Amino acid sequence: MEDKLFEMDATGWLEYEFLTWEWWLLLSFFISPWILWIYTKKREWLVESILFGVIVMVITILLDTIGLQFSFWEYPIEFLPVIPSAFPFDVSLVPVAYMLLFQYNRTWKSFISAQIVMAFVYAFIGEPLCNWINLVCYIK
Repeated sequence: MEDKLFEMDATGWLEYEFLTWEWWLLLSFFISPWILWIYTKKREWLVESILFGVIVMVITILLDTIGLQFSFWEYPIEFLPVIPSAFPFDVSLVPVAYMLLFQYNRTWKSFISAQIVMAFVYAFIGEPLCNWINLVCYIK
């Protein structure tokens, strides 16, 4: 039964989601932050930055999974049908932003200030934009 459901999901993904403009946007959300990070990383903070990014990834994936389980939101367009729905956001867009903040804001005051600005941008620009272009739908 599970195999049949996965087959139907994969078929629907291939027909209606794969290679749409929204899928290409998700691909750019997945690749672009890492390219930016490669060119702007500081070698002296490499290990700490990667560790911080992995911690942010784990927390982001956990919170996203909880939100999906409780039907707070859903993702109409999947990046790949075999991975979590918000993969480009959870392992690229959010963690890389935090890694860059971590690298370039070495005092607590500047780090917290930068996080407040980033939270404002994500909450009041990024989330409404993703909702408007149908990358995320809020249910509750």
